[in-house]
Amino acid sequence: MINKFLFKLVLLLLPVFTLAQENLKIHQFTKSDFEADSQFWAMCEGNDGTLFFGNNDGVLVYDGEHWHKVVLPNNSSVRSLAKGQGGQIYAGGYDEAGLVYRKPTGEYSYKSLMKDIAGARENIENVWDIQYADNRMLYRAYGEIMVTAGKTATRIPASTTFTYSGVVGGNYYVEENGRGILTLQPMSNTLMMVFSAAAYNNENVAEILPGERPGVIWVVTVQGGLYMGELATGKMLLMNRFFDSDYPGRATSALKNRDGSIYIGSVDSGIVTINIKGEVTRNSPMFSGLRNEVIQRLYRVADGNIWILQNNGLAYADFRSPYRLLFNKASVYDALVADNRIYIATTQGVYTSGAVGLQPDFVKVPGVQGQVWSVQKLNTTVIAAADTGLYTINDNTATRVEGASGFWKIIPVNGRRGWYLASQYNGLYLVEETAGQWLIRHKIEGFNESARDILPADEPDTYWICHGYQGVYRVRIDATYTRVSSVDQFTNKNGLKNPLNVNVFRWNGTVVFTTNTGIYTFNPHTGRFHPFEPLNKILDAGKNTRKLLQYGGRTWFVQDDEAGYFAGNSIEKELFLNLKGTFNRGMECLVGLPGDRMLFGTTNGLFLYNLKSAPPSEAVATQITAVSFFRNRKQELVSLTTTDAPVALPNRTDIIRIDFASPKMPHGTDVQYSYFLENNDTEWSPWQNEPYKEYTHLRPGTYTFKVRSRNTAGIAGAEARYTFTVLPRWYETTLAYICYALLGISAVFGIRLLVKRRIRYEKVKSTREAERSKRLLELELEQLKLQRDKEAVIRDKAQLEEDVINKSKELANYTMLLVQKKDFFAEITDDLKELKEYLRNEESRKKLLEMFQKLNRHRIGEEYMEVFDVHFEKVHHNFFEKLKQLNPTLTQRELRLCAFVKMNLSNKEIAPLLGISLRGVENARYRIRKKLNVANEDNFSAFLEGIVEEGTS
Repeated sequence: MINKFLFKLVLLLLPVFTLAQENLKIHQFTKSDFEADSQFWAMCEGNDGTLFFGNNDGVLVYDGEHWHKVVLPNNSSVRSLAKGQGGQIYAGGYDEAGLVYRKPTGEYSYKSLMKDIAGARENIENVWDIQYADNRMLYRAYGEIMVTAGKTATRIPASTTFTYSGVVGGNYYVEENGRGILTLQPMSNTLMMVFSAAAYNNENVAEILPGERPGVIWVVTVQGGLYMGELATGKMLLMNRFFDSDYPGRATSALKNRDGSIYIGSVDSGIVTINIKGEVTRNSPMFSGLRNEVIQRLYRVADGNIWILQNNGLAYADFRSPYRLLFNKASVYDALVADNRIYIATTQGVYTSGAVGLQPDFVKVPGVQGQVWSVQKLNTTVIAAADTGLYTINDNTATRVEGASGFWKIIPVNGRRGWYLASQYNGLYLVEETAGQWLIRHKIEGFNESARDILPADEPDTYWICHGYQGVYRVRIDATYTRVSSVDQFTNKNGLKNPLNVNVFRWNGTVVFTTNTGIYTFNPHTGRFHPFEPLNKILDAGKNTRKLLQYGGRTWFVQDDEAGYFAGNSIEKELFLNLKGTFNRGMECLVGLPGDRMLFGTTNGLFLYNLKSAPPSEAVATQITAVSFFRNRKQELVSLTTTDAPVALPNRTDIIRIDFASPKMPHGTDVQYSYFLENNDTEWSPWQNEPYKEYTHLRPGTYTFKVRSRNTAGIAGAEARYTFTVLPRWYETTLAYICYALLGISAVFGIRLLVKRRIRYEKVKSTREAERSKRLLELELEQLKLQRDKEAVIRDKAQLEEDVINKSKELANYTMLLVQKKDFFAEITDDLKELKEYLRNEESRKKLLEMFQKLNRHRIGEEYMEVFDVHFEKVHHNFFEKLKQLNPTLTQRELRLCAFVKMNLSNKEIAPLLGISLRGVENARYRIRKKLNVANEDNFSAFLEGIVEEGTS
C-alpha cells in the first residue's frame, strides 16, 4: 500500500532545511482572548502582518495586541478569507462576499460586493472559498464559481458540487464531486479536467500541495491518502496512507514544510506529521500543547510559523522561537544532561526525561523528596545533593548515601582517585567512591561555615569558599583530609570594596571573584584582591555578576537577574529577556549543550535556548493602531493619516489615548513597548507590556509620539511615529495673539495718551492744589481769627452771663429788699395805728400824723416797681414782650406777678409788693393762668421758665 521506495526517491530530490522543531512553542487563544464564538473556518494575513480570521460571529482582526470584530450585514458566519491584489482582504459567508477594509481612524469595516459578483442572483448559499489567481478573484460556492476581473463577473456552474479549491504554483485547482480535479483556464474562464476522481480512488480532496518540481502536485485526501500527481499525464500515485481501517480519521487541511515533511490537520487525531522518511505520527508530541484535537485548518504566516484553527479556539505554533519551556512543575536549581537523558534538581526532588531533541516528558525520580540543590555525574554515577542528604540515581531510582544531610554539591579531590569533597551547610565532608559504592567518610574538622560556593585553588589541597555574608575564605586541608590546617578570611580590608554576595569562578584558567562592585582576582604576593580588568571592561562593574560559564566559545553570565553571553567584547542580552528576574539567586543554573544550545534553570522551570534560532537582525514594524481622545467620558477616534498636516485634536480633552501593536512579531512571546512624546517627555519610557499610552490634559502645541517594540525572544521592532496638534483655546489662537498684540499696541498708545493727560492733569491739579493750599492757608488764618473772635465772644458771653447772674442776684436782693421794706413799713404803720389808740392829746396825735405823712412820702410806690421792671428786663430779655405776645390783655400788675412767680417768690412775698392780699394774689394767678391757657395740673413756674428759655434761644 505504501510505496516507500518511490517516496524516498522523490524526497531525495527535495532541498533539506532544518526546521527548529526542537524549540516549537504552542500558544493557545481562548474565548476570553478574542471574545467571540470559538469555532473558526478560515484565515489570511495582511501585508502588514495583521491577521484575519473567519469565525461564526464574523471576521476577527488581530494585530498582535487587539482583537476587532467585523460583522457581515446578514450576521453570517465567515467561511472564507483571501488576500487579493494590493493586499485587499476579501471575506465570504452565506449569500455574502465583500471587502474587509480599515478606516482612516483604524477601525475595520465591511463593504459588500455581492451585486458586482452575483448580480441579481439569490440563494448562492455559503461562499466556501475565495482565491486570488491570475489577476482574478474566484469565489467558490457548492453550486458555482464566480470569477471577477475588474468590473467583469463570470459564473462557472458545477455539474455536481464543488467541494475543494486552492491555488498551487499560480494555478487554480477545484475538485468537483464525482468528477475529479479541474483547473481554471484563464483565457476562457472555463474548467479543464486534470485528474479524474478515479485517479485518487474517488476520495475527497482535503488539500493540494506543491510538488518537488514543476508539473507535480501532492494531494492529501480527507480519507487519509497522500498522492503524487503528474499534471502532464493525469496520473496519480498513492505515496502514503496515514488513515486506514486500523487508524480511522478525517483530514481537513495540510501544509508542506521546507524540509519536505508534511503537517496534516484532522478532526480526531490532532495534527498528523509525515517526515521525510515517510514515517507517520498521529497526535504528534510536538503539538502536545494543543487543547483540542479537532483541527479545522492549518495556515502558515509569512514568518514561517503556523496558526491552527480549531473547532474550539485558536492555537499558534511558533517554530522560530529561540527558546522553549521544557519543564514548569517546580523551581529548577541545577540540570544535568547525561546518558541521553536530562536530570533536574528542583524544590520537589529530582526529575528526569528523555533526550533534549524530543518533546521531554519529565517524571519524578522516586526516593528523594524536598529541596535538591545540585545533580552531577561523578565517574559513572549520577549523584544529587539535597537538603536531606546525598543520593545516587540508577535506573531512575534514587538511593540515599548514609550519613549527614544538608549538602550543596560535590567536587572531586585533585590527585586522589575516588575522593570527593562535599560542601555542606556547616562545613566540608570527605566522600569516597569505591567500585560504584558511595560512602560519607567524616566531617573535616576546623571549618564550620556554609560552603555552598566552593572552587579548588591553584595550590594543592586549597579551596576558595565564598560566604554570602562573611566574605571569602581560603581553606587549606591536611594531606589526610581529616582537618583544616589553616583558614584565611578576606573582607573589605583586603581589597574588596564590599564583602557581601561574592562568588568564585575560573575564567580562562584564572580564579576570579565576582562582587557587587566588579570582578576581582587575588594576588598571593600582596595578599590582596585587585580589579580584574579583562572582565571589568566587558561586564558592568556596577552590577553583581552571579554566574560565569565558558561554553561553546562564549562566556555566559547572569548579572543582576539578566542572562547573556559575550564572545570578544560584544554582549548579547536581548535574546534572554524572557528570563529576567526568574533566576534562583545564588543558585543560577546554566548548562551548555552541543549545537549552540543552553539550558537555563529558573523559578519558572527549565528553558532550552537554541542560538541557531536567533531572531532576525532586521527590525519588524511597529504600528500605531488607533488614536482617540475622551471628552465628557465619550471616546472619539481620530484619523491615523498625518501625511499632509498633523491631526488636530480639540483642546478640551480629558485623555488622549494612543494604541499600538507589532503585528509581525511572533505571537508566542511577550511583546514590550517603549515610547517617547516629543515636546512633553524628557526620555524614553521603560519597557512595558501595555500596548497603549494615555496622556491627560496636554497643553496646546504640536507633538510627535514615537513608539518602538521588542519581544522577549530578542526581536526588535522599528520605531513608529504619529504627529498631532492639540488646538489652543480661542484665547490661545494666532488670531487671538494678533488681537492681543493690537490691543497691546493700542494699550501702549492709550497709556501714553493717558500718561500725557495725566501729566497735564497733574500739572493742573498741582496748580489747583497750590491755589487750594493757599486758600486753605487763608481760610486757616481766617479760621484762627474767627477762633480768636469766637473765644472773645465766648469770653464776652461768659462775662455777660456772669453779669446777668450778678444782676439777677442784685435784682433778687433788690426785690427782697423791697419786700422787707414793705413789710417794715407795714409793721411800723400797724404799730403807729396801735399807738394812735393810746394817744389822747392833740399834739401827740399831730406828731403821729406827721409821722404817717413821712411814712406815706417814703412808702414803696410805682417808681420802685418801675425800677424793678427795668432791672428784670435786663436780666430776662423780652420776658414781658413774650407774655404780651401770648396775651396782649395782660396788665402791668399781672406782668409783674408773672415776674415774681418767675423769681420763685411765694404768694405771701408777692402780696405786699403788689399791695394786695394773699387771696388777691391767688385770684390774680388764676386769672393769668386763664389768659395764658395754662392747665391747672401744669406747673406755672415751669411754664414761665419755658418762656424765658425760648426767649434766650
